Amino acid sequence: MKATVKVINPQKGLCAAEIDGLGDYVIFKLLDSAKPEVGDAVVLPEFVRMGKEVFDNITQKGKISVFVENVCNAQQAQKQCQ
Repeated sequence: MKATVKVINPQKGLCAAEIDGLGDYVIFKLLDSAKPEVGDAVVLPEFVRMGKEVFDNITQKGKISVFVENVCNAQQAQKQCQ
């Protein structure tokens, strides 16, 4: 499943990515130094679960170690990442 990074809060280390075709957002906290940028395409597991995951950043051709905190709508994603 693919998602596009839409929101980044560097102070909190949080990102929100819109899941393609669903309109839902996955909220994740960065666990390593690999940092996505707004507009980056990332590949998620078919079933997104809360907790530690590794996403493929296909834009930057690397992996991102993350902690998935939530799957929600756009409004909730903006609020959580403020």
